[in-house]
Amino acid sequence: MDEALVAYNAGRVDGAAGYRDPQIAQDPEVGADYRVGVLDGRIAAFHLIMEVRGILGVEGSLFERPDDVSES
Repeated sequence: MDEALVAYNAGRVDGAAGYRDPQIAQDPEVGADYRVGVLDGRIAAFHLIMEVRGILGVEGSLFERPDDVSES
């Protein structure tokens, strides 16, 4: 059980960082726990980004229009 929790936590950290270790993900013993952790980490990172966007008042896509600093 401890190995599964360690793999899940490693996956969560990697997922939040936008990384996935294919070697651990394919491990027959702890790969599934790692992959679930990766998914949970990515979801947590998405929620964090959405919270920051809400605090800053950002609405819509950041890519709708290019940044043009010459408009003054």
